[in-house]
Amino acid sequence: MDDPRLTPCVVRNRSGRWQAAVLAAILSACAAPPASPTPTSVALPTLPPPPTATIPAGSEWLPLVDLTPSLILEPPEFVPSATPTLLSLPLPPEKLILEAPGPGSQSGTPVRVVGYAGPAARDLVTLRLLGEDGRELSLVRTYLLVPSGRAGRFVADLSFQIPTVAEAAIVEASYQNPFTGRLDHLATRRLILLTTGRPLLRSGMVGAEKLSIFTPREDQVIEGGSVHIRGAAWLDEDVPLLVELIDRQGNLLSYTETMPAAPKPGELGTFEVTLPYTVPYPQYGWVAVSERGLDPPTLLHYTSLRVYLK
Repeated sequence: MDDPRLTPCVVRNRSGRWQAAVLAAILSACAAPPASPTPTSVALPTLPPPPTATIPAGSEWLPLVDLTPSLILEPPEFVPSATPTLLSLPLPPEKLILEAPGPGSQSGTPVRVVGYAGPAARDLVTLRLLGEDGRELSLVRTYLLVPSGRAGRFVADLSFQIPTVAEAAIVEASYQNPFTGRLDHLATRRLILLTTGRPLLRSGMVGAEKLSIFTPREDQVIEGGSVHIRGAAWLDEDVPLLVELIDRQGNLLSYTETMPAAPKPGELGTFEVTLPYTVPYPQYGWVAVSERGLDPPTLLHYTSLRVYLK
């Protein structure tokens, strides 16, 4: 016998009058469920493709490592250089080097001065500290740290007292010729003196000679009553070079002023002059070239060489 619980769609009716109604109800219950409505498609906006990096021809992407240089987002601070902006001529090395203080330094007292010079008369180097008005703040003479008669390093401290918190100053170093005892070379370095605050000490570098004399050469014989002088220089200020011819006693035979053929101060330029002379007898003399400053009024650089005048 069929179980009505297992066959819900089959019903036995003893009463014929209900057959049609019951059959309609059964057929309605056994009918398949209505189909779900078909979803409508929604058009999505078209997005642009992601940008792609352009790789230069012949280059490849490299991984980031410890040695990968960093990107500088701030402009570097400008520091005055010990060499000219434009250097197109082979120049000899500087004869008097100021290694410290370097360009752009700020120092409290004392100022530690380190350099290289010589050979010098009695192996001595004279150091001066000049204020912004040219007054002498300190004077020290120190020996070269090498055997006598050689060029070498020197170290000295320059103490100072100033009435203000800070002041512009110049360190001046010079030495005399070991054979003649007269001024042979002089160099300077600008810095800021502090009575309070944190010092800022920079190192200098070995550069080319600031005032170079190409001709005549050392101990060259000069005759005919004139000497032709050629050289190169770069200047800190817009002031002409002073070119001098000096006899063996230190007397001035002749001089002239000239501006190097440079576009502006700080750039290398050449100069060329002719100095007449008269001497009573053949003797040694000196060709000297000086760079002068106006703020403060002082000698900024000096170089010389010996010649034989006939």
